[in-house]
Amino acid sequence: MRGMYLNCDPKSLPASFAAVSKSSQLYQFPENIAQGYLIYDTNAWSTPPIEIYQEQVFIASGWFIYKQQLNPLALLAKDIVEHGPSVLNDILAGVFVIYWKNGEQTTLLTDALGLSTHYIDRLASELRIAPSVKALLTDKHTLNNDMQSILSKKQHLFGNFTLYNEIERLQPGAAITTGAEHSYFTFYEPKAIEDLGQYVESLTEFWPYETRILPLSSGLDSRYLLANGTYKYGFTYGPDGAPERKIAGQYQQDFKHYHAFDFNEQPLHEQEQAILDEMAFATLKPINRLYTNYNYIADHYNQASTFYDGYLGDLFQRGTYINFKGKRGELLKLVPFVYRFINFTAHKLLRLRYKELSQREFEILWQDFKTKTASLALNDYQKVTYYEFVYGRGGRYTVFGSNVLAAQFFTIVSPFATRIVFDSFIQQDYASAVSYRSLKKIWSKTASKYKNQVVESGYSPQTPAVFIPFIQLTYRLMFHFIPSRANYGVKLKRMEKQKK
Repeated sequence: MRGMYLNCDPKSLPASFAAVSKSSQLYQFPENIAQGYLIYDTNAWSTPPIEIYQEQVFIASGWFIYKQQLNPLALLAKDIVEHGPSVLNDILAGVFVIYWKNGEQTTLLTDALGLSTHYIDRLASELRIAPSVKALLTDKHTLNNDMQSILSKKQHLFGNFTLYNEIERLQPGAAITTGAEHSYFTFYEPKAIEDLGQYVESLTEFWPYETRILPLSSGLDSRYLLANGTYKYGFTYGPDGAPERKIAGQYQQDFKHYHAFDFNEQPLHEQEQAILDEMAFATLKPINRLYTNYNYIADHYNQASTFYDGYLGDLFQRGTYINFKGKRGELLKLVPFVYRFINFTAHKLLRLRYKELSQREFEILWQDFKTKTASLALNDYQKVTYYEFVYGRGGRYTVFGSNVLAAQFFTIVSPFATRIVFDSFIQQDYASAVSYRSLKKIWSKTASKYKNQVVESGYSPQTPAVFIPFIQLTYRLMFHFIPSRANYGVKLKRMEKQKK
């Protein structure tokens, strides 16, 4: 499993260690520096990512863009030594954990949004981290019964919690030492949302065209990336004949190589379950077959190494993280303009989104939310979206598919999680976004062929916002009651029910 192992051993994850891809390399820290290992992506680094500046040591796991350069570790090390870790806020994009040793002082530096998921052992007398909880677990760690209950209800945890009281996810956007954490994160000034496509395009250009691959669905997240970038390889997975494949297939000419296939057609990777058990241990319940399909596409397009993911673009374009389930939530999806007039508090929204939790469990969530968002100059809708992105369903569940599983085979680039794009979208008007009133503006500077084509839910960015909720309801009913129109998500749920 790719990542940094400090004061622990990657071989403690035998299935994941045995399955490391051909583009992964094991590097052992020099003995005079620390007891540690790095399994790194050789497509991102041609040599082990270690730099020494003024006798201070820096070792990087992941990738980053700093001062318009890709992975300038020597430059970043120099600036950290001379100006402090606050310079990390100038990193345009990145998925990283950086080890920094200054004499006897060891510090871990994490990316701003926590995309490089690593965990820390709070019982250890020295910094001890790994990309999996299982690599850190000892018989001294105690189970958290509240988290065990929450995981069974939500399929994922929140904040930095794991199932064990003394093992936590590393705090995003922070400089972490033994017993202390200091945040470096501050928001950028937002850009106009209609101009963000140019930043996606410029980000795409940091990697060679020959390496770029885009998973294309029928939705607007990956299509926005396609409209604002060029990619040699593309693929779509979904049931044969489903709208998902038909809509995405209309853009196959945008790629030099394009492949569509059924999510369930590949033989299950013989070690998938063992690998998932190690990687997702004590944190979430993963989606089956994702690892198998990422492994398949990595073999199918073995020259592709940079994977562009539309990770969480829907929450920015359509404000989905202020939606909630249940009858009331379904009604509001039909009349989303009500969000502007009701003006839900963060407490109310979170209680509706996490209604399965007991009062005790919800209080843990609420206190964590308050702690994590207290210093942010955001309104309640923006704070809920931020929390869900970094600490909730996004950062603790959705991130696993791309930045953990797919990252075993590719360098993962998530344009919606780059600083200019994220910081601009997070500060938008979410009452407008959830009412579909932001779509036309977001897509206003893209070519007609991208913004005129409907998604599988029957609307396009050009559809009048007032009609979209009713169109979407009609199509949702079709997904569930007409088998031929089911996407892979609906099909997987049906298969799970049949197993029961």
